[in-house]
Amino acid sequence: MTNKIKPISFVPRFFGAFGQFIKYMASGDYAARCQAISEGKQFAFEVEPTVITKEVEVIREVEVAAPILDTVNADGAHQLLQLLQQEARFIDFIQESIDDYSDADVGAASRQIHAGCSKVLKQHFTIDAVSTSVVNTAVENSRVEVPSGYDAKQIKLEGKVEGDGPYAGTLIHPGWKVTETRLPKVTNTESLTILAPAEVEV
Repeated sequence: MTNKIKPISFVPRFFGAFGQFIKYMASGDYAARCQAISEGKQFAFEVEPTVITKEVEVIREVEVAAPILDTVNADGAHQLLQLLQQEARFIDFIQESIDDYSDADVGAASRQIHAGCSKVLKQHFTIDAVSTSVVNTAVENSRVEVPSGYDAKQIKLEGKVEGDGPYAGTLIHPGWKVTETRLPKVTNTESLTILAPAEVEV
């Protein structure tokens, strides 16, 4: 948008002409600018800006949606909850509010629960680090290279991801995968929803 310039009256023009004459005679640069204006040329600040367009590579973030199961085997989930309750009283701990307990009390209880949960996992599952089979290490904060065409279900790239790989980065978590399951077989699944029976002392 161009601002409209207000005309200058005769008297200011009369006195200003002498000042401009002196500057014109004293400075070759000033005289050149005056000459350029008289020829209708524009200064740099008057020229319309040049718009430069450039194609840039789009940086994408890889996000993998959570798997959606067509069917759910509730029996196995109930069985695992039963085992965690039997060995670690896991359900008791989760269902009870710990707001009124001190950190020391919670810490003491957590040791027993940790031991019981660990026993269940080691006895009924074999769990390995995902990164061991993909990038050959499970050591966190180590530098690794993720190959092109990696399995997005096994590796989640954090941050900005450019191109198709390979990628170099820092392992922040090795991931976990179940390689063997040894849950005990049951013939009657009707009782699996009872995670722990009510206990009555008589």
